[in-house]
Amino acid sequence: MYKDISVKKSDSTRLKAFSKLATNHIGKNNDSAYYYIEKGLEVCNSFENTSKSGVIDSNLMNYCGEHYMVIAYFHYRKSELNEALRAFKKAGKVFSQGNKLKQEAECLNNSAVILTKMSNNSEAIVDYHKALKIYTKLNDSLGKAYTLNNLSRVYREQDNIELAVKYIEESLELSMALNAKELETLNLNAYAGLNKMLGDTATALKLYEKALSIRKALKDSLGIATVLNNIGSLYKHKQQYRRAIDYFSNAQVITENLNNLEGLGHTLYNQGEVYFATNNIDKAKEMGSRALKIGDSINNVKVISRSAELLMDIYKKTGDWEKAFEMQSLKMEMDAKKYNKESQKIAQQEALKYQFEKEKAIDRKEEEQQQQLLAERAERQKIFYIAVGLVTLLLLALLFISAQRLRSAKQQNRLITKQSNERKMLLQEIHHRVKNNFQIVSSLLRLQSYSIENESLRQSFEEAVNRINSMSIVHDIIYRQETFSEIDSKDYLEKLVQSLKQSSGNPKIDIEIDAQKPKLKIETLIHLGIALNELIINSFKYAFTSDHSNPKIRIFLNEVGDNEFELIYQDNGVGINKEIDQESFGMELIQTLIEHLEGSVNISSEENWNTTIFIKFKDV
Repeated sequence: MYKDISVKKSDSTRLKAFSKLATNHIGKNNDSAYYYIEKGLEVCNSFENTSKSGVIDSNLMNYCGEHYMVIAYFHYRKSELNEALRAFKKAGKVFSQGNKLKQEAECLNNSAVILTKMSNNSEAIVDYHKALKIYTKLNDSLGKAYTLNNLSRVYREQDNIELAVKYIEESLELSMALNAKELETLNLNAYAGLNKMLGDTATALKLYEKALSIRKALKDSLGIATVLNNIGSLYKHKQQYRRAIDYFSNAQVITENLNNLEGLGHTLYNQGEVYFATNNIDKAKEMGSRALKIGDSINNVKVISRSAELLMDIYKKTGDWEKAFEMQSLKMEMDAKKYNKESQKIAQQEALKYQFEKEKAIDRKEEEQQQQLLAERAERQKIFYIAVGLVTLLLLALLFISAQRLRSAKQQNRLITKQSNERKMLLQEIHHRVKNNFQIVSSLLRLQSYSIENESLRQSFEEAVNRINSMSIVHDIIYRQETFSEIDSKDYLEKLVQSLKQSSGNPKIDIEIDAQKPKLKIETLIHLGIALNELIINSFKYAFTSDHSNPKIRIFLNEVGDNEFELIYQDNGVGINKEIDQESFGMELIQTLIEHLEGSVNISSEENWNTTIFIKFKDV
């Protein structure tokens, strides 16, 4: 990153690096952060001077906006609100010029937050509603939800509880739909405070506890302190002072550790009010004085107002009327900032404007949906008429074709004798239909077997059907190949085995094929495939018992000499009975098929393979 601040780099690259370095140092080494901020400002000032001549670099302009936001966060962290506000306003202006609406809305929102802290509610409300309008236009639900939360807080401070509740409920609904947990806790916390103001302390406490649970899950220390302070305020309101002090004390520890002056100020004056209520005047005065000092240092109107009110009550009780009057004047000054009529008027106007625009947007959306429905209906009618026309044309075409066929029937009859000889030659091209014929035969045999009562005879029919189906699978695999003169034996065996596994209904048996891919003639592969089919089906039916844990079949196909090949078939089942099985029809069929290939069949066994069959053959 440091190499990017070289003067040899472009202004955009340097400014981006300065902003990143400043951000990394804020709160850790503010002197370094300030240095990089100033360096970035030099680039932005140079850009502004250049842009006056009409040459504008849009990328550099956006980086300037982002740098002003870094400056604003730097001052905000140091509680320098005026400087932070100026920086956010500058950033918003730059983003507006570059048509970066989302960044502009973020700047407006942040400016409004600072204005609220400075009790400039009238300007804050205008900025909030500008941001809300942009977020609504961008369909940015998260930004909209944060802005609604901030607006609710302003209306609450102006005692406009109805609007405060309306906005916080809308924000809470959006945050839950977005699963934005941090925002959800902000809304729960604010909603609880409004319920407390309305006198529903039970609901308020439930909402606070839910917010606290989420904050703990997020490990958000500052958020936890805020909710603890609010729960303490609730117990203070219910005059359960001991419980209130426990919550306030925990909140104080967290805010002191985080050096969060605003949170600490709220916690201190709350504790002071509890001590005053329990007649611990010295402790109340200590807390109130600390809170007032913090409020002055960060220019927080609410902290100053509440602290001044507490100290005013203390000085009245102790008879120090001069200081009591001084605190009363300070409180009235702060309250005037919060509750001036102009800001309340603007707040009401902006709220009505937002409601009007919201309803207008809903009406516009409904109108668009209605227009879309009408367009879809017109499109469906158009498609219907086109379909009717096409069907009519198709019918006319069919009538014409039928007439042509009737005219040519006599001509075709004269050509039948000549074509019959040609068709005999074409029979060589229809081997792929063998499979269909096999299926018809097997279906007929199966139908015939249904009328046979002799179980042994029926079983014979079933075995015949299985063999026919197996040969059907062989032909199906072979004649799906693109070429027939040479067939890759390994590919053929893999497809054959896969088909047999699927048809057997026993996919758990592991079948391994190891072939060197010799090219074999189609006639050879047909004989070999039928023989292998008998072996695999025999293994499926008899080799593996139900409790066999790891059934396996292994097939090797290798070329062992000049036009001499060897197929080794093995399974780890119960083993083969040579005397009985060699006399079976299946083995006789295998022997016959291999003899046609000038080959031989030998049966043995090996370690871990109870059945091993060696088949040697030629590609004849």
